[in-house]
Amino acid sequence: MKICSNCGASNLEGNNFCIECGTALAVVATTNKHPQPVQTPIAPTVLPTIPPTQPLSPSEINAYGLGQQVQQKLQQLQNKRSADIMFVLDCTGSMQGEIEAIKDAIISFANTIESDGVRVRVGLIEFRDRLIQEEHRVLTFNGEIFTRDAVAFRNEVAKLRAGGGGDEPESSLDAILLALRQPFTDTGSKVIVLVTDAPPHIPDIETHNIDQVTQAIRNTGVQQLYLVIRTQEQSSQVYLKLLEGARGLAFELGKGDDFRQRAEDFKRTLMSLGKTISQATR
Repeated sequence: MKICSNCGASNLEGNNFCIECGTALAVVATTNKHPQPVQTPIAPTVLPTIPPTQPLSPSEINAYGLGQQVQQKLQQLQNKRSADIMFVLDCTGSMQGEIEAIKDAIISFANTIESDGVRVRVGLIEFRDRLIQEEHRVLTFNGEIFTRDAVAFRNEVAKLRAGGGGDEPESSLDAILLALRQPFTDTGSKVIVLVTDAPPHIPDIETHNIDQVTQAIRNTGVQQLYLVIRTQEQSSQVYLKLLEGARGLAFELGKGDDFRQRAEDFKRTLMSLGKTISQATR
């Protein structure tokens, strides 16, 4: 375990940022002065592959000849909560800090949610301004829209570069409509996280008004919606209307032109967001 030097919270070894306060975790070197005898590993028992989302009947469990402890473990896996999280990320010129933060903190973000017993897949849509022919794009990971591989996700996000955008409003609402059409899980929570420092274009290429998007969120059955926006700016408060379509919260994006400082601020927001998602996922 890694112990946070700021708040004293215990974190998994794979975490680079504290799940409680978002502080970067130091790598602690250890020296084993009393080595233990090397033991020959015992080969694991190979069990049949059983999809965790398809519960077994008692007769099927007996047919596999599984012991009581294995049956209990299998039932825990079958009942484990899950969530698909789609980031809808503004990639215009002012957003380099947030891109860097997602790249650096995504593994700790995923670990935060997994450590609370939630199986998580993540995806990302990048958007800019469709009204000046800057089309949004859905990232793929080995041909898939959602991935459980946080490293693969980080590697794709590392390729993103902030740029473009034209005038201040961006095509954020059109990007949300695109997110709603993605192949979310049928058995877990559908989660959308919008991250932008700009107000939306209304109307846009597809969006006619904010009520259209709110209703689409409701119709798609999104369980959780999180807005990481400039909550204090009047022009961005129109996004709060979207929370009528799904349970969620608005987080303050942060201000300033120093993208490195904004990146650190957003990492802390991601850690808070991870805890919120895990607690809200049933």
